[in-house]
Amino acid sequence: MPGFLQLVNRREVEDLRHALLAGELPPDFEVKLHRLADEGLGDQVMEHNCRWFWALLEAARNGSFEKFAPSDCEQILRVLAYVRKDDDAIPDFLPGGFWDDQKEVRAAVTELAPLLQAFKAWRLRHEVPARWWQ
Repeated sequence: MPGFLQLVNRREVEDLRHALLAGELPPDFEVKLHRLADEGLGDQVMEHNCRWFWALLEAARNGSFEKFAPSDCEQILRVLAYVRKDDDAIPDFLPGGFWDDQKEVRAAVTELAPLLQAFKAWRLRHEVPARWWQ
């Protein structure tokens, strides 16, 4: 497990898995992502990537995107659980408190780049056109 992800416990991952199965981002995590979207560029990029991760998990869960390994799901859930966590390696309320979160998200984006590119291409082919015609 790279970096700080060892600080995420099984319950935190399972909480996100249950939220995924219910089809909704946990309210506290949604609030945190909204807060990140209003911050600096690094935090905005992290928020954007977290939303892409969640969209990928949802597409895999409902079976519409099939190029997804269980190990990728676990990694993404762990990264999202880490970002959701306020009291992590560098508590989020401290100045620079999101540096560790950004590091974990960047590492996952780099490691999962082929999967994310495949998902983005799939989404452009399948989901975006359907939304135009609604």
